[in-house]
Amino acid sequence: MSEAVDLLQALVRIPSVSGEEHACRDYLASWLEQAGMRTWTSGRNVLAERVGDRPAPEGRGLLLLTHIDVVPVGPGWTRDPWDGALEDGRIHGRGANDAKSSVASMAVAAARADLAQAAGRVIVAFVCDEETGGEGIEACREELPPFDASAVGEPTELDVCRGQRGLFRARLEVDGRQAHASRPWEGDNAIRKAAHVLTALESIDLGERDALLGPATLEPTVIQGGTRPNVLPGSCAIELDGRPTPAFDNAAMARALKAAVPCRVVVKSDRFQPVLTPEDARIVRLARAASPTGRVRAFGGVSDLFHVRHHPGVVMGPGTSVQSHAPDESVAAEQVDAAVKAYGALIRAWLGDEP
Repeated sequence: MSEAVDLLQALVRIPSVSGEEHACRDYLASWLEQAGMRTWTSGRNVLAERVGDRPAPEGRGLLLLTHIDVVPVGPGWTRDPWDGALEDGRIHGRGANDAKSSVASMAVAAARADLAQAAGRVIVAFVCDEETGGEGIEACREELPPFDASAVGEPTELDVCRGQRGLFRARLEVDGRQAHASRPWEGDNAIRKAAHVLTALESIDLGERDALLGPATLEPTVIQGGTRPNVLPGSCAIELDGRPTPAFDNAAMARALKAAVPCRVVVKSDRFQPVLTPEDARIVRLARAASPTGRVRAFGGVSDLFHVRHHPGVVMGPGTSVQSHAPDESVAAEQVDAAVKAYGALIRAWLGDEP
């Protein structure tokens, strides 16, 4: 077994559901310190750096960022979700794929990279609350040493993702009036009215398809209404999940939604804007050269790339999206080892001489 696989197994065996990352943070802090990195903790986050031996331009640094929190286990598992077993070339357990495979490979790559000819620093940030938001990179961002590019670890099969759509969440509140279901003319059926609201959603023009990120989307995902089978519902609520693009951003989505639907619109979250790193950005070119696949595409979900968007960055990590949050989660050991090589190559290239 490799050092990264050993580390990944150890991390999977430490449950770290969002809000409960303390033990995993402490284990990583000890590992990074023993590996010779300057290490400190901030809340439930662990941060570390190594500085190259050569003089560096001010602010030169590469941030390797990923998360140590995992989602709850949930139903459908056929094995111990915390055993971290290596079987048939795969490491098993909750978080093995999303995203402790990135944690382990980033840690080993940063700790073992040859920085004798490096100009600048490599920084690692292993953070909490990525799955829920709150006390992670958004809380400790100002504690990081200077950097001018980032690589965010998420399961991409080591493809280079240079952008992601935004996130827009809203609730549609439809009012009616309760009555006995046998006398519907005495009330106002909120569920029937909600059907017209759903139809109105179909009329919204979400703009042109983005060449990289694809189309903006706005989907109803939860509907709640009614209290009993014999009671005409007096209210109904529809939850929406929107994924904006630069051409149809969060503000445009909110305006279009409010203009289209005949009900109250409550915007629950609109802070995650789309992020797009230019194709010719140096970090994209160097990440593509370091990636074993050489593919450049969009990231399908939302990641912490948003929180470090003020510098160019990419999302790139071992594992596959289909394994994320799934029962019997696992990751291929060869992907973990390939990620160590890819991150190591990216560190050397970013801190090298190329302008």
